Amino acid sequence: TTQEFQQDILQGIPSVLPTKKTYESAINHAPKRKQILSKEETRLALENALRYFSKELHPELAPEFLQELNDFGRIYMYRFRPDYTMYARPIEEYPGKSLQAKAIMLMIFVTYGMVSAMIMIVVLFDVSFFCKHDVS
Repeated sequence: TTQEFQQDILQGIPSVLPTKKTYESAINHAPKRKQILSKEETRLALENALRYFSKELHPELAPEFLQELNDFGRIYMYRFRPDYTMYARPIEEYPGKSLQAKAIMLMIFVTYGMVSAMIMIVVLFDVSFFCKHDVS
């Protein structure tokens, strides 16, 4: 429902890890990337992905993110994929006090439609800021 969608966005990155999700081959995925990262670049990719999570979660998430990087050439954070169908919703369904904030969230969902959209909203833009302030 729209209310559940808004609550998921407003919660941001959860403090308790959701259960690990399996890779769903029925969902359209980006093509797998070649392994081109050096050991140092791989370490940096993991550090960048983990910096948004409390350090207590790193021991569980680091191997999982490394596996995604090795399998797909990217870290998708599949564990955080929402359970509802991802699609670009009408702008009125996005939480926020300004049309500009809602438009940014909509743009991210259109561009990154599947797995990373909610994480990207929280990471790139502090959702709580967008939802509590008028940024016009």
